[in-house]
Order: sequence, then structure tokens, then C-alpha cells
Amino acid sequence: MQFFEAECTDIDMGRKQLTLTQTAEESNVITQIGYDHLVVGVGGTYNTFGTPGVEKYACFLKEMNDASKIRRRLKDAIERASFGSLSNEERDRLLHVVVVGGGPTGVEFAGELHDLVTEDLAKWVPGLSQRIRITLVEALPNVLPSFDKKLVRYTEQIFEKNGIQLRTSTRVKEVRDKTLVVQHADHGEEEIPYGTIIWAAGIRAREFAHTLRAKVPEVQTSGRGLIIDDYLRVKGTRDIWALGDCTVSKNAPLAQVASQQGKWLARALNGLAQDANAFEQIESQSKPFTYASNGSLAYIGSEKAIAELPWFRKQITVGGPFASVFWKAYCLWELSSVRSSLSVATDWVKRALFGRTMSVD
Repeated sequence: MQFFEAECTDIDMGRKQLTLTQTAEESNVITQIGYDHLVVGVGGTYNTFGTPGVEKYACFLKEMNDASKIRRRLKDAIERASFGSLSNEERDRLLHVVVVGGGPTGVEFAGELHDLVTEDLAKWVPGLSQRIRITLVEALPNVLPSFDKKLVRYTEQIFEKNGIQLRTSTRVKEVRDKTLVVQHADHGEEEIPYGTIIWAAGIRAREFAHTLRAKVPEVQTSGRGLIIDDYLRVKGTRDIWALGDCTVSKNAPLAQVASQQGKWLARALNGLAQDANAFEQIESQSKPFTYASNGSLAYIGSEKAIAELPWFRKQITVGGPFASVFWKAYCLWELSSVRSSLSVATDWVKRALFGRTMSVD
């Protein structure tokens, strides 16, 4: 097995060759490797939907570096707000955190941020923590559109109790240096001051997926990613498979789906590995991929969560502290190793005993 830390920038399907670009010491090194069969799992990246100013001013929730950037931005805003020479208006702006996107990612971030403010910042900067405001902006009529309506209402009640402002049916038109422009359902516009803005409004396939799409444009007609069939094969090809957020299929772009796709494809290809020519006959050797939902979970703050869990042919909906315990247990279960599970569990215990750290990487 060989490993390349590089970006795949092009593919020659006729010659079965990939072009890799490695960045080393401020220069690019181009490498080409061949393949017999290709599995594409490049994932997704944030989607700005073409909104002006997002790339320049917003923080995202996708990579490890994004977490460090958010922590640094929040810490800088709090430190600047501590100066006595600032006007109250400017101080309130610096301490206003806006989260764009009412899906599970945006909701969980808002809930975790509320916990940081009430559990830790209230001790470190008591005079400022009471002025920190969190606003969640969502273009749809309600947050968490994929969840049961009872859980959505419960989430809205918890957010209202925790002082998190929900602005639904509100679309972001532009992000500026210190303000964002939003449009309401009645087409009226408003300018909202902010100190930190978090963009969690959606994902799109990474660039390589679109590069591959362009090789078979007559079949790959979706701008969202690679269209795959029920056997995860990229339509228009015979020897390329794809899975996860870079694909377009009847399944939602969820981590559960990607995990099950990876396991299914590994079993299917391993079963055909003895005969190199059998890969193209995967349809006759394997059953189509079928996604089995394990339920949906989301943390909403104050040690509360919501859960939709399958029970035979029914869905059980749960909200509250018990769901939070279940959410944490599932997070530990899904980690790749016992070592990772113990590390995360230890971090949770240290946080409960000693609080969080705001040190910047």
C-alpha cells in the first residue's frame, strides 16, 4: 500500500492516470500515478451559495484549522470588548456571534457556544459574558427540517430559554466587515452587526468531483456532485466508484450514509478481488447498496439533546438529558479506536471538573 499526501487535480480516464499536486516549500510538485479501479471519497467542503463576503469574513465548520480560527476569533473579540474606551454599541457588536445555518451543525455549535458562555466565560469574564449574544439565522421556516416537528419545537423552546435568538425565514444576502445583510420572508432587508460569524449553511462536493464530472458531461448533469448508481459506481464509467458527500444519490449526505457506503463497497470489492475482470460485473455478484438509518441525534446545549431512534418500524423521539447521554455514548461508539474513545471521554471528564480551555493553537 502506498500513501500520497497530495491533492488530486486531474484524471485521464482513457490512460487510467491521476495527476497529484503536492505543495512543498512554497512550490508545487506534480506526480502522476496509474490505477486499475478507482474509489473517490474526497468528501465535501462548505457551500457559500455565491453569497458575497462569506469567503472573506466568515468562519467555517469543516476542518481542524476552522476550529482554531473560531477560537482565536472569539478570544480576540472578547479581549477587544474588555477595553473601557469602547462605546456600548461597539462592545455589543464584538460580543455578538451569528451562526448561519439551522441544520444539526449550526444548532449544535450554537448549543455548545451557549455552554461555553454560561459554564466558563461567566467565571473568566463575568462582566462581559452577560452581554454575549448568540443568533442563529436560517433561510427555511424552521431549524432542523429533517427532524420531527415535536423535536423542532422542543429545540426552539430550549434556545429561547437559553437566550439564543432564532431568525428563521431569513436569508443572508451579503456579509460585510462588521455587519451582515439579511432578507426576511416579506423581502424586507436588515443589517445586523456582528463580531464573529460562523457559516454552517451547507456543503458542496470538492473540486476533484467536478473535474471528474466534466469528463462525462452527458451523464453527470448535477452540479452538486457525482451521480452514482445503486452499486456506488459513478454513472458514465465502468471502473470508478464514489461515496460520501461528493456524490449525488437517493440518500442524504450524512456521515451514517458515507460510513455504510464505505463498508458495503469494501465488502463488495474484496469479494471480487480474486478475478480482476469481475469488478465490472459487480451488479451480478452483489446486492444493491441499501441505507439503514440508525437514527438522528443533535446536541442543543445545557446538557440536552434530541434524538430520533428507529424501533422496529416506528420512530421514537426523545429530547432532554437522557438524549444527551445517548448522544455522547453514540459519539464514543462511532470513533475509530478504543484509544480515541478513551481520549474523548477523558476530555469530557476534564471539562466537567476543570472547565474548558481557551488557549489558541
